[in-house]
Order: sequence, then structure tokens, then C-alpha cells
Amino acid sequence: MASIASLGVHQPTGLRHAIQEGILDPDPPPSTYTWDISLSKEGDNEYEDELLTTKNCVLWSRGGVFRKSFKFDLENEPIAQALLANFPASAEHQSRDNDKQKKKALEKPNLSKALVVFLKTQAHIYFLSGASHVVHMPFEVESACAAPCGVIIQRKPRANNTAPVSLRLPKVPPNSFVSFQPPPSSSNTQRGPEFSTEGLGNPKVLPLRLSSTLENMWQPPMETSESHWPRLVCLTDPLLEIGLVVTQQDRTKPPRGRRGSTGPLFLSPAEEMLHIESVKLPNLPASEAGGLHIAVTVNREAGMYTVWRLTYLENEDPFLSKKKKRRTSSSRRRSSMAPGLPSGAATPIHPSMRESFGAPLPGKRTRKSVRIEENEKALDNALNSLDPDKRNDATRRQSRRVSSLLARADLSASQDRATFTEQSSRRLDSQGSQRARMSSGYAGSIFSGSFSGNRDLNSLHEAPVDNLLDELRAGGDFEGFHSMGLEDHNFDGLTREMMLTKIHSFSMDNANLRYSLSDKPARTHSKVFILASPPTATDEQGRAMLLVGIQDPVDRRLQLLTLHVDIRDEKITAKSAMKSFSNPSSLTIVPGEPRRVQSVVDSCKLSDGHETIMILSEDTSGGRELSLQSPWGKVTTVTLPLLFSDNLHSLDYAGSHKVNKEVRGRRSMGIGMACTQIDSVCHSNSRGVVDLRDKDGRFHRVRIQLQPSSPQIRRVLDTCRSVLPTSYADKLLAGWWHIMQWLQSGRVRGLSRPIVDKEWTALVILLFSSFLALRHNSETSLRSYGEGAAQPPCPKSWDTMRVYENPSSSACPPWTRTKAWRWLLDTPVFEPAPVTAESGPRPPSFLAIHIELAQKWMASSGGVLAFGFDGYLPTALGRGSPGRSNAAWSMMMALHLFLEEQKLNILSPEDTIHGQVDLRTALCQVSRWLGWQRHEAIYALGIDVDLESVHDLVPTLAAEVVEPPTCFCVLSWIQDHLAYGKGGEFPTLPLVYSTGCPDAVSGKSRSQLWSSLTPRSLMFAKFFGLLGTTTNRYEVVVAMYEARFTSQILETLPEAVLTPLQDIIFMCQPNPPPSWSKELLSLVSRTDISTVLRPSKTWRPLGAEINVSVRFIVVLLSTNMPQAPSHAAKWDVRMLCQHLDDFHDRAEETEATERQAVVRSLFREDRRLNEAQNLLSTSKHRVVRLNPKPGTTEPEYLEQQKQLVATVATSTLAIPAGRGLLYFALRFPLLTQKYQINGFQLTCVVQPINNSVGVDKAMFTEEKINWAFFHQGVSGGLAISPHAKGIDTSWILYNKPGSDLNNRHAGFLLALGLNGHLKSVAKWVAFKYLTPKHTMTSIGLLLGLAASYLGTMDSLITRLLSVHVTRMLPRGAAELNLSQHTQTTGIMGIGLLYCNSQHRRMSEIMMSEIEYLEDGEEENPLRDEGYRLAAGFALGFINLGKGGDLKGLRDMRLTEKLLTIATSTKRVELAHVLDRAAAGAVMAIALIFMKSEDHIVARKIDVPDTTLQFDYVRPDVLLLRTVAKNVILWKEIKPTFDWIKSSLPSIYHSRARLSSTRKLQSRDMSFFSILAGICFSLGLRFAGSANIQVRDLLVHYLDEFVRIVRSPVTNFDAELARSNARMCMDLVALSCATVMAGTGDITVLRRLRGLHGRDDKSTTYGSHMAAHLAIGALFLGCGTATFGTSNLATAALLVAFYPLFPANVQDNRAHLQAFRHFWVLATEPRCLVAKDLATGQPMNTPINIHLKPGSATAVAAASQTGSDATDPEVVILRRQTPCLLPPLDDVLRVATDAGGLGCWDLTIDFQNQPSLADEFRNNQSVYLRRRPAHEGTFPATLRALGSSEVVDKGLGGRDPMEWVFELQALRDLTHAERGLVLDRLGSSGGGVGEGEGASTAVDAKLVLRAGLDTEGWSRDRLLGLRLLFEWAERRGVFAGRVVDKTEAEEGKGRKKGKTPAKNGKKKVSMSVGVEGQGGGKSEGVVGGRERELDAVERGEVWWMRDSVIGELKGRAWLAGRDT
Repeated sequence: MASIASLGVHQPTGLRHAIQEGILDPDPPPSTYTWDISLSKEGDNEYEDELLTTKNCVLWSRGGVFRKSFKFDLENEPIAQALLANFPASAEHQSRDNDKQKKKALEKPNLSKALVVFLKTQAHIYFLSGASHVVHMPFEVESACAAPCGVIIQRKPRANNTAPVSLRLPKVPPNSFVSFQPPPSSSNTQRGPEFSTEGLGNPKVLPLRLSSTLENMWQPPMETSESHWPRLVCLTDPLLEIGLVVTQQDRTKPPRGRRGSTGPLFLSPAEEMLHIESVKLPNLPASEAGGLHIAVTVNREAGMYTVWRLTYLENEDPFLSKKKKRRTSSSRRRSSMAPGLPSGAATPIHPSMRESFGAPLPGKRTRKSVRIEENEKALDNALNSLDPDKRNDATRRQSRRVSSLLARADLSASQDRATFTEQSSRRLDSQGSQRARMSSGYAGSIFSGSFSGNRDLNSLHEAPVDNLLDELRAGGDFEGFHSMGLEDHNFDGLTREMMLTKIHSFSMDNANLRYSLSDKPARTHSKVFILASPPTATDEQGRAMLLVGIQDPVDRRLQLLTLHVDIRDEKITAKSAMKSFSNPSSLTIVPGEPRRVQSVVDSCKLSDGHETIMILSEDTSGGRELSLQSPWGKVTTVTLPLLFSDNLHSLDYAGSHKVNKEVRGRRSMGIGMACTQIDSVCHSNSRGVVDLRDKDGRFHRVRIQLQPSSPQIRRVLDTCRSVLPTSYADKLLAGWWHIMQWLQSGRVRGLSRPIVDKEWTALVILLFSSFLALRHNSETSLRSYGEGAAQPPCPKSWDTMRVYENPSSSACPPWTRTKAWRWLLDTPVFEPAPVTAESGPRPPSFLAIHIELAQKWMASSGGVLAFGFDGYLPTALGRGSPGRSNAAWSMMMALHLFLEEQKLNILSPEDTIHGQVDLRTALCQVSRWLGWQRHEAIYALGIDVDLESVHDLVPTLAAEVVEPPTCFCVLSWIQDHLAYGKGGEFPTLPLVYSTGCPDAVSGKSRSQLWSSLTPRSLMFAKFFGLLGTTTNRYEVVVAMYEARFTSQILETLPEAVLTPLQDIIFMCQPNPPPSWSKELLSLVSRTDISTVLRPSKTWRPLGAEINVSVRFIVVLLSTNMPQAPSHAAKWDVRMLCQHLDDFHDRAEETEATERQAVVRSLFREDRRLNEAQNLLSTSKHRVVRLNPKPGTTEPEYLEQQKQLVATVATSTLAIPAGRGLLYFALRFPLLTQKYQINGFQLTCVVQPINNSVGVDKAMFTEEKINWAFFHQGVSGGLAISPHAKGIDTSWILYNKPGSDLNNRHAGFLLALGLNGHLKSVAKWVAFKYLTPKHTMTSIGLLLGLAASYLGTMDSLITRLLSVHVTRMLPRGAAELNLSQHTQTTGIMGIGLLYCNSQHRRMSEIMMSEIEYLEDGEEENPLRDEGYRLAAGFALGFINLGKGGDLKGLRDMRLTEKLLTIATSTKRVELAHVLDRAAAGAVMAIALIFMKSEDHIVARKIDVPDTTLQFDYVRPDVLLLRTVAKNVILWKEIKPTFDWIKSSLPSIYHSRARLSSTRKLQSRDMSFFSILAGICFSLGLRFAGSANIQVRDLLVHYLDEFVRIVRSPVTNFDAELARSNARMCMDLVALSCATVMAGTGDITVLRRLRGLHGRDDKSTTYGSHMAAHLAIGALFLGCGTATFGTSNLATAALLVAFYPLFPANVQDNRAHLQAFRHFWVLATEPRCLVAKDLATGQPMNTPINIHLKPGSATAVAAASQTGSDATDPEVVILRRQTPCLLPPLDDVLRVATDAGGLGCWDLTIDFQNQPSLADEFRNNQSVYLRRRPAHEGTFPATLRALGSSEVVDKGLGGRDPMEWVFELQALRDLTHAERGLVLDRLGSSGGGVGEGEGASTAVDAKLVLRAGLDTEGWSRDRLLGLRLLFEWAERRGVFAGRVVDKTEAEEGKGRKKGKTPAKNGKKKVSMSVGVEGQGGGKSEGVVGGRERELDAVERGEVWWMRDSVIGELKGRAWLAGRDT
């Protein structure tokens, strides 16, 4: 103990509040409340929590401040116990890493502190973060104990077997003459007469029942014994069930039966939990990150204490694990029934089946069971239990699930108990339900079990809670655990959460029996604490020690048990590191012999960085003493100071000084209190604070200091302790304690220098006395050592002031050594007076006074006790001469290494109190005593104090301590390895320990301590050991990483040491190997590579802030900089400033401002995007031209204008379909603002007279054009991004129209479903929308839900769709009062919902709908062509691409039936039926056999061979059959005229190019349709590829069809042909736009703009829709998206671009218009965006796209240049971001070429890293990091000059930070260096991220230059310069040609005749590799090595240039010459 201080009287913080609120009476006795204090750690902060618990209230306080009270008056149950525990944090309170990254393997679980209040039958859990839960217990809680995670609950036994009880006599029957009737008010639980059995010893309760008689009452009970019921259970999560606490079989005891029990082994019911504590031990493996968990229990019946090790079990569900295994070995089970129902084995059932849709229940998780035996047995037993016929007891009991028995209330803060009181108490048997447990708030809780028999739920009698509580009060236990079947040992329902492994048991050894205490929990009878030994204290075998102490206050006995913990050195694998808690196999715990210490009144653990036991002992005479004791320390007596009588923490405390007369009486008075008045010690914390309770019940808080408050002094002591033997290491700290007590005791008098810093003085005295003791051989010489010390006069006031100003050993205060105060020393203020005899002698120096104190201390009684023959210090007389010498040598060497370590950290400056100078001064004096002349000379160079000659009179030390051969210098050692490539071994603390203590065991327990004291020395030692003689720069960086160098450590290294390491890193920055981990890339400041295609976590955008990267300049950087723009919707500034009146008029600009910034960069070169926006605008007036004909009157001209405007209105109504494509996924709506969906502006401006002409509104009401408004709603909804947040039920209902549903909102619902937002909508909303039976709303909602749940086979969505389809209703059901369109929607929805599932039942239904035969001719039949087409599409979606593997559908003869309908000759009577079904059958064939390359099916579905058969087939069906054939033969589609010609019938080969067609004839309709089908197939095959070859081919046919359509029409035959040609033209236009989707191609746009401008009456609404769809597809997502070619994408495009377009707005006969928006399912975001890592803004960056040889994109690219597409060296596309990438299947890699922009290059390698393709689909942004400004002098100067010109133009003056370079230190910087200083993006190039510093070479240059000043010279700085100069001579070898192996391989390839490129081919790039230790290869540009070597010669690849080092050399030479 160094010191002790009183902190005043300690009172409960919440006591005052409890009295004020009436919870407690004034001045309440301690018996009315309990007061608990615990420590809580949150990160690096530690808090003291107080709980004040009364009968029905808990008050929580933290840090001496009352926080909150919790009252439980309404519960009608007393509080059993309140405690604080840790539980897993909920998802919203865990850290969000976004991209949802995985936690690190060594990371502890995220826990949150919670208050747990146990009532009699329930537990209330209040998280301190705000959440709360209520957990109902199926038993009465006796006590609880906080575990590391969760709580361990101790239930009250059913009968108290230890306390005296009353014998309960059976009641007399009512008809007996001795019976008496109870009064009506008496309870039904009233007991009869009873008598006391208090003197019977230990009786047990008789098992009496109402049926007991005098004959059977003494017979043994028939019920199960209570011994099988667990008394200890656990709760590890409020959202989970109660878990079991189990133990292992005691191997020392043989099993009783033949076969051991396979079930869980519980602790004895008599075991009671006393204490649980997590102990931190040094050098714990990674799997023990949570600490070692020790538990202590007591068995009062057996009189034994037991120490256990607590571990958490990792549970695995045997059902889930078995399913996973079976899936890999067998095929999927198929079912034709609904999900979850048993069926045949031919139809698959989807693995993820849902019973409902909508947001999941918050915080719900499924409890996993424990695997007791093999998974097969557990699964079979569970499945057998589902069979009601198998009623045998064994099977039923094995599979019974009991999780529902643990009744749980709604997990919320609600206090409602309605559900609790309504629960039943009857036991019924379960049928093995496997459903997850539900909280009562959602599904009701089951209180007493499951139900059996055939009883109706409503017939069960209620069991009121009052009766249950009465039963509890009577000592019984209701059916909770008794009905759980816990005696089943094969498969348990409750999960085993915790395992208690027995360590040791020992006797309580009580002196007497305690009947008065037996009714209280055992935890109140004793106190348990656990101490962990320090790293320097181990046993003889080098094992760490734990000391378990159990204090018995009754017997006044302290029992101690030592546990020896052996930590085995084992390699922690990734699997073991993922474990959150202890792994039992990593540690071995061996118990020692228990010890008993009598006459101990009380004890507790005291911790202040050093743990010890505070003992209050008592002797036989009644005297008491406080002392500190531990097995590894020295006994220290505690002397109490004056104890303050006030509560210093109270707000009423006015202070100890007099303020005025009013508060004079409130001055705190000190009380002298002897230890005899102390009754107990308690409430200790980790800061050495403990409470002493006196006999009056008051708590006096004191603080006991156990370690120095100064970190430097603490490290010096730890350094000495770390190298001393175990028996003396920790007693060195006790020596420091005793010296501190000696200095404070007042025995040191007459000093010439006051003691200012007692801690530092005590340390110096300890060091000096330890070495001075070497000259003594007897205790007599020690006692007489202090007699010769002179008694100097008392110091003067001036000397006292000087000492207080400069308490260190330096001549001047530390603040005078800075440049700011150097002038004070240089200016002669006055002449010093000469020293004369009258002035007296000088006051003694720092060394003199401390040597004097050391002599006095050694001569004192404490010094003799420390250094005598029985001394406890390492140089005591009791040790032999070798031992004393070894100890002195070890301490000296350790302190020397500690000083050398501080040279490697610039954060440990010399000129500070307790810094290097003070320690070096002390070591200089010790070196003189030891005769270490070399060390003395070196130490003397760094101190300002002259060693006076009087100190040389100290006699030579008797023991010889040999000086090392060299004075080890860490800078010289680093220089030898870095500059010369070789060097000797530098001593470390482990080496000093092994040398000074040769007989000691392994010091593995001290390794963590050594690493904390000298981390950098050990890092460099490991680094040089890994480095060897290599000169590969990549291997050097890997060695640095493995040596645990980080960016933070590099930032704090000295500049001379930092420069070599930064040079190596700087050379690796341009091309680091791609296989490097994220940590390695962070070391070289290239985290942009590890975050490629991943959203960045936190970056600092430095747009407005200015970063001046010089250490001596104020860095103008804010710590809370704004982050890069995210998906969150924000108001734009321009939008906020916009006038409200102009808000709705500028809707187009409003949308434009909400787009991403990348859209503006995509089409920055022209205004094509603006043109497309104008074409697809529905809110602007359209401008048309109508020139009046000569002779036309004004009324006639006005009528013509109206007719023209009406015609143009039809075109305007068709715009929304294309508008949805244009603005797809660009908006992130504000959740607080209604989402606006615009209407139509049908008014036109007629040129040339500029007359605004409107349409007749009666012709265009919403009822007549409802589909146009539906499409408008869809286009508005599709603009919402799928990544937008907050699109949930509330937001959708917020945007719902008023009372009546409208068409726009119906389309809006469809759009939300296509974007996936309807998946989070609540189910009741769907019924709310469907109930009014609004047709359009039903269509939009059903299709939207089906699209959101695409392929999930969700049962609820299936039911929703089924009730809207007549075919799916049961037989005999009433006819549906639904429209035909709604049923068509239901059919298509089924297809989407069961997409790619091959569901047999649904396939049968769709097939029957296609081939359904109508009973008669109906006017509006349900199954028209559109309905059957939807059935065909649905059938195709269900079996999408499965034509080659139909599996369970083969017996349906699906293919034969479809081919028959599609191609067979029609009978006359069935022609109308088959004509309606042909299109659906063809589409079904196309989708089922998509890309199957089945030539047989393709040949059958192809068009007829002869033209005669064309007359029997509709032209549009010929088109569909052509598309179907080509979709099946996918790989055979070629973008050439030859392939088109070969695909046509032979009769049309001559007309393949269509240029010869000059006349419209109806016989050409078949030819036009087949040719259009071929073009459509090309569009599907190359959708989104931007293939120029395909575009040119399709544009040719588009031009030809446009020409044909514009041909004159003279008869009806020509009109038919033109109508067909127009359909073909529309389809070819869509095909062109599909191929060039998202590119905004000008060539295609020119054609489409002409189609948009059509204003003739012959152009139908459908033709306008096709043109607008094409324009929207061409600018899909404003260029941010394109189409894909997957099976689903191709099918979606077939549905959306179906060639039969509507004739008018309301036409849905052939194809439902809602299907036109299915193109959403085909979109792919392939727009690569390069962003600045610092600002997050998009950049225009050149990229090189390397294509796969032979791919379609490569062939198209090669065709443009005439090159060979199979040559990998030329298949490269060069583009500029942002841009659309080709299909990812055609791309090998994408590499940026951002060197010209000053950024590092990145490579996205899709070939070697396939996972990047999936990441690219989620995030298309690449973040580029800017290079630091390390160019050569000339380019840097040009850049600096250019930037200054920009600044002059932009700011109207010079750079605002230019004034910095007017400072003296920065005036000589070059332009290149100034550019580096003013690099606004940080020296790390792109912002300062995690672990990346901002130091630059300019910083290092300025610091090294300052070291050359004559006034700032030091030996260490000169050694650093020597290291730097030597490194500059050798560093060129690290930039050599390190790719010899690759070059040799390339040379071999060239010798074999492989030429780099052929004639006429441009060689763009090639790959080179650098083999390194990190593995992998780095890619570069051809000629990169040559340019790199040239840069080496110019000195431009180094972090610090050669010119800078040359300048430093010159300055060093000049400085040396001047001196």
C-alpha cells in the first residue's frame, strides 16, 4: 500500500430519492432495504452501479448519480432479488458495418447491460439502453447470480428440506362429526390444525394429499423423486427459452447401473450458487477472449464448497443439420401440394416456405436444440412422434418438446397480464410439434404445457393466477418442471446452455449448525472473491495462479483455494477463434490444497491494477488489524487516516474550507477511528476504493493506492519486475509501497530539498538502495549506513520555489527547452552574483538528495527489513552473491532496454517529467557505482546535471556486476539490418530474464507484459528474423505485417527509422499483389483495392476543409466530417429555394435534381438525354405543325387542328410506358412527403400560329383511358429505387388516395411490387385493397405481390391468387364476380410465384387452361387469347429452361400437347379455340425449352417448310414460332446477314435484305413476320450488349420497314400488309433499343425520334407505345442500367415486348397491358462508376475492359478494327467512366487507367474472382484513391503552378493557405514540396481512413533538419541521420528487377515463336507478375518495369527523394565543420 485517503461517508445514492418519494420511511433501518454495488465496463470506461432494493421497488444509480426507479406495486409479488447482468445486444444496438461484414474471429460477443428484477414467479428485464422484457417463470425463484452472459437462476425447492416445518394433517371429510365448515371469506387453501416440529432436527415434509388417510399417509409417495429436477437453470437471452445448467459425469465414481445415463447430468439439488466471476489471465489464447469463468457453489447438506469452471455450449439443431446433410446426398423432395403438405414424390417443394408475408416479428429467433445422440436417432424419434398411431411411451417421451411450457409474456415493457391470467393449468400431451416458440404478445403463451385427448380448447377450466400463487405460498410448486419430462435422457426439449466442469470440492468445516440461516439463500451467508496472479507470479512449473477466497462471517474464517492454470501453447485455428467463450480444451486447471485462516472477521478483494486481499483480522484479546496480503506479495499493514464524517459525493457537501459564516459549521471533520471499530470491509472496486463499515452501520469509503499514478513510473517498476525471479518480482512493488509510507510518515526531517513528487522519489530511492545494498554484508552496516549523512540547513524559499518548478533531475524546467522559451536562456537578464562564503553553499542536486534519502531508508527499520538477511527485495543479504549480482545485472539491463525502447516512439519525448532524461540521470549514477564506464559515458551525453566528485567517495561495490561487452543501441542495430543487410542480435527482455534467471521456468506468462513494455523492439526483432537477406520489396512489406506493424505505429516511429520503411511501402503502392489481405493493403495505404465494389464505411470528404500536412502546423481538419452521399433521400438546395408557386410546374426539373450525380456525367458531351426527356414528357405542351392549305377557311383550319391534337393525344397517352424505363430506379423519395404522380398534358401548341389547342375532355376521361393512367402510375413507381429505404406499409398507406381507389395508385402498387417493395407490406393491407374489387387495383396488387415473391411459392400469396382464378377454386364453388383481366392476372401471378419450381399441380392447371374447350360460342369468353397467353407464359415460367429435364412432368405429355396446339392443323369446329391457344402454346414451348439447344423441338416449332401452309397460320403466330425456334437454339444465333438468310424459308432467300420489296402485298405478311421474328431473336440474344454489329444489322431492317410502312396504300390488301409491316417495324425498333439498352445510341435515337413524331391517324396506340418503349429502353435508367440475357431476363422481355400491341388504349384482347412492364425483371445495373474516395463524387476515369477471346462482344469489337477476336492481346475496349460494361460473361477484367488523374489504378478481375460479379450487381461504384504528390521536381512544379492559376481564377486571389510558406521553417520548400503540403486530399491519397496516417516526407525532412541545429543536437538524432544516410546508399537494391522468373517465362514463350502481336494490331496491355511472400501476382502495364527503373535512377520512387537526403548530408557536414 502506497497511500490511503479518506473519501468520506458512503451512503446509498438512491436512498434520498426513496425517502422523498415515500418508498422508505425517514431514517430507515438497513433491514428495510438491500444495497448492492457492481462495476460495469463499457469500452474503456468503467462505471459503478448501485442497486437499492426495497420490498417492491428498485432504484438504480450510476457514478453516484440517481438514474431511475422501477416500481412493482401492481405485480402483487415481492421482489426476490435485483441484479445487473449482460445479455446479447439486439440488432438495432449492435454496430452497423454496412455491407453487413462478418465479425472478426477474435472479437467478443456484443453484450449489453440490463437490470434483472426477480419477483416470485416472473423476471423483469430492463436494458439500460431502453428495451424491456417480461419473462414468466414456471417456478418460484429463490436467488439468481449474474453470469458472463445471462443469469443463472436458482429455483426454490418444492419443499424446504432443511428448515423446520409443520406437519400437515389431512382434512376431515365434511360429513364427519369432527368437521367444521370454514367461513365464506376464508381461502380454499386454509390448512387444518398444525403443531410445531422445530426441535425435531431436520424433518421432511410428509407427502400428504386430500386423498390421504391414516392408513396410507406414512407410505412412500408414488410420484417421481425430486432428485431429477434441476435446481439451477439459466437465461442467456430474454427472447429465448430458459436453458439448462449441466455438468459432466464424475469419473471417479463408477455408474450405478450397467449402462451410463445418456441424458443431461444436473447438479445436485442441494447445490446452491454462490458466486460467478470472469477472470482475466495473461496470455490467454484467442478462444478464451471472454476470460476464464469460475463458479462457486455450496452444498449445505453435505457441508462442501465446490469450485467449477463455467463454459457456454454451442448448440446445433439436429433437425437442421440432418436436413443439410441429406440435401447433399439425395435429390430434392417434390410435392404437388401446397407448401407444407405431404404429397407425391415428384414435385419439388421450395426450401423456404412462408406462412405469411410482411415484416418478420422483431427480434424473434428460433431456439436451437441440443444434439444428445446421433442426429439420425433424434430425427427419427421426432418424426415418429408425429404419428398418432405410435403411442408407446418411450417414443412419445423421447420426442416431447417442452419449450412451450416455459410461459413467457409479451417481450415488451407492457405490464398487462391479460394473457397470463387466461392460461390453462391442465396438462395435455404434445404430438411433437416442431414449430418455433412464440411470445404471448404475438401468439399467446402456454402456461402449463400442451394439450391431449380430444378436448376442445374452450372446454378447459381456467386456473386463476391467485390459486397458483397460493400453492406457491404453501410451499408447493405448480406443474412447471414436473411436467417437462426432464428425466428423459435421450432427447431433451430444453437446451443445454451452460456446462459446469468440476475443479475441486472441499469441506465447509462449520463449527455449528445454523437453523436460523437455513431459510435464506446461501449467497447471503458467505462472501466469495477470486484473485488472479500478476504475470510475474507463477508457481514452480510456470503456471498462472488463481486464488479463490470464501469468507465465512459467522465462524470468522477465510478459506483459500489456489488454482494452477496451465495455458498450453497451441495454434488457434480460425474455427476455434470464432468461438465466443471459453474452450475447455485450451486450459488445464489443477487445484491446490485448501487453506483455512482463522480469526478473520472479514475480507475482500482489493484491486488497483494490482490485486490483493484486504483482511480484517482479530486476535484473542479482541484487537483488530487491517492488512493487505497475497501469496505473491508482502504483508502490509494498513493504518487508517482521519476519516471524513461527511459524504463527499453528496451535492450538499460544501467543501472542507471556510467560505463564509453560514457554511462554517459545515466543514468536514476528521474522525480518528481504530481498527477495533471496523466491523466489515465491502464494496471494493478496481480503483482501490473500499468501504469500511463501523459498528454503528456507517460506511466509510477510503482509497488505497497500490500502484503509481504516473504511467512512466509504473512502466519502470514493471520493467524491473519482468526480469526478476518470481519470488522477488512482485515484492519489489511492496518495497515501493513501504518507501512511500516512510516518506509520508514524517520521519524524514531536515532535508535540504523538499519532496515534491513522492512517487518518483520513492522509485529513485528504491533503485539506488537496491544497488547500494550490494556493498553491504551485514545488517549492522545497513543500520549504520545513514549515520554519516550530513544534515544540511533548511532550504530557502527561493530554492523551494525552484524545486517545485523543476522537480526532475534537469537543470532547467522542461518548458524552457522548447523553442518558444529558448530566448529566455539566451538573454542575459542579470549577471549572476559570485559565490562567496557569506552566501553559503549551493543546495544539493537531485542526485545528492536522493542518495541521502536512499541511505536513510536503508538504515531505517523498513530498509533493514527489506535488505536484511530475511529481506524480501532481490538484492537483500539473504540471497547469495550470484543471486544478488544477477538481480542487479537484470534490473540494469532491463532499464537500459526500456530507455532504448523509448527512442523508437516520438510520443515519448525526453523533456518531460519522469521522462528519459530523469531515468538516464539515475542510470548514469548507477553505472558509475557499477563501474560500467561505457554506459556511464553514453548516459552522461543526454543529461544536464554534472556528477559531483563527492559521489565518487562511495566505496566500491563488493559484488561485481559484469558490464556487457557493448552498449547496445537500438538505432545502430536497425542500421545494421537495413543499411547493411546483416546485424547481430539485440537483447530483449525475455533474453535478459533467461540470462539473469537461468534456473527459472519458461516465462510464457510474462510475454504479454514484455510486449507491453518493449513492443517496438520485439516488433523489429521479429521483423528482422522474418526478413533475412531478401531484397524483394513485397516480402519486406509482408514481413512488416507479420511483425504487426501498423499505420499508427509507423506514424510514431522516429523519422530516420520511418524513412526506410516508408520507402519500401512507397514502392509497393502502385501495384500491390491482389492476393494481399485488407490489413496488408491498409499498411501500404491501398485500402481502395480491398473495398473495390464494396460500399466504403467511413471516408472523409475534404472538399471544403484544407489539410496542411506538417506536424508543426495547425491541421485544419475537423474530426466529424460529412460522409459521402448515401441512399438516404435529401432535399436539394435548389429544390428548397424554389418558389412554392412554381413547384408543380417544374416537376421535370424536380425529378432531375433527385437523380444521382452520375447521370449528369453519362451524357455530358451532348444533349441526347435532354432530348429523350422531352420526347417522353407528359407534363409539357407538345408542339405540332399544321400548315394551312390554300383555300382553307379559318373554321376548317381550326377543326383540322382539333383533329390533329386528338391524334397526337393518342401518342401522348402511350408515353408513360416508355417513361418508366427512362427514369427507372433513380429516385429516393422523402418519407415525409407524398409521392406525386403526374397526369397528362394533352394541350398542343400548333405551329406556325402558336395556337394552344386542347382536346375534348369528354373523350379522354379517366374511365375511358384508365390504362393510360395505370401506366402513368407504374412509371411513377418504377422511378423509386429498389434500394430506397422506408418503403413499407405505413408509407404506402400514406400515399393511398382518399376514399376511392384510382388507376394511378393501382399502377403504383404494381411498380412497387416489381421493385420488390411489396415484400415488406403487412398482409392486412392486401385484403384492404382487394375488398372493394377495384379491377385495376386488383391487377396491380396481385401482379406486384407475385413479382415481389418471385419463385418463393409462398402459401399466403398462393391463396390470394387462387381465389381470383376460377380454375383454382374447389368444385362446386360459386362463380367469381371478377373481371376477366383480374383472372388473367391471377394466372400470370401463379407463374411468377412458382417460377422455376417445376410444380406439377400448377403445371397441370396451366396446361388445362391452354387446351380448355369452350362449351359454346360466347360473346366475351373468359378464356380468350390473352387469358390463354397468360397461361402459356405462366406454364413457361414454372418450368423455365427445364425442357431438357422435365422430371416429374414427363407423364403429362406436356411437350406433345403444346406442339399439337401450336402447330397442328385445326379442325373447323375448333378453329376459334385453337387460334386462341396457339400463341400461348408457342410461348410456353419457347420458355420451357429456352437455350436447351434441342433441335427436335426447334424443328417442330419452326415455321412450315412450304408457303402453302402459311395460309393456314396467322402471321403473328409465324413470328412467335420463329422466335421460339431461335430461343431454343440460342447459341446458333449469329449477327450476320448469312444467318438471317439461312433462317428464312428458301423461297425468301433472295429477298433476305428486304431492299427489293417495293410494294405492299398481303402475301408478304408471312415474310415480314418471319423476318421480324428473326430480328427480335437477335435483340433477345444480344440484349444489353451494345453490340455495334448487331445494331447495324437491326438498323438496316428498321430502315427498310420504315420505308415499307411509308409506301402508298391503294387498296385494302395493301392496308393489311401495311398493318402487318407496322407491327414488324415496331418490333424491330424494340429489338434495336434492346440491344443498345442504356447506351443512348445516337444512331438508334434518330430513328426512334422519327417514330415518336408520327401524327397520322393510321398509327395505332400500340405502335406509339412500342416507339416510346424503345426510346425508354435506349435510355434505360438514364443510362445507369441495361438488359440481361439470363433465362428470367429473356422470358421477361418476351412478355413485355410481345409483338401484338393494343389497337387502342383499352385493348387487352391479345395481351394484358399490365404485362408490358415485366422488363423490370430483365434489368441489370452494369454502369461502372469511378468515385473519388475522398469526396464520393463521380470521376471521368479511363478504363480498359479486357474481353474474353471469342466472346460476342469481342467479335463485335474486333470487327470494328478488322482484328482477330481470338487474340487476347487486342480484345480490349477503352472507355471512360461512368459507362455501361459489356455483359459480365464476356469480360475478363476491368482495369482503370487513372494515372493521369493522379489516382491509383484498380483492377476488377471477374475471371479469377467470380464473387466480384455478384458484388458488382449490388454495387457498381469503384472508389479511387488519389496518389500523394510525389512526382519529380519538374511535373510537381507544373502542377503547383497550374493549381495556383486555378486558385487565382476561382478565388480571385492566391491560395488561402499560401501564408504558411512565409514561416521560417517552410520558406525554403520547393514547389513540389508545397504541393505535397497543400494536398487537400491528404497524404494518404483519398482521405484519411482507418489506420492511415497523414505524415509526409516534408514532415520528416523538417524534423531531421531541426535535429541538425547546434542548439538541438542529441546523440540519438545524429545516430538517426547516420542510419538514414547509410540506407540511402543501399535502398536501390529493393527497386531492382524482382521479376526474373516471369521474364524468363516470357522469354521462353518468345523463343517458341509466340509473337506479341500481329501486323496491324495495336498491343494495348499485357500482364507481368511479381512473386512475393504474400502470394499472388501483381499486374502492371507493359514497360512498367522499365519506367520504374528509370524513376529509380531519377530518385522519384522513394518516399524521401535523394535530393532531400543530399541536402541533409550537406547540412550535417556544415554543422560538423562549424563545431
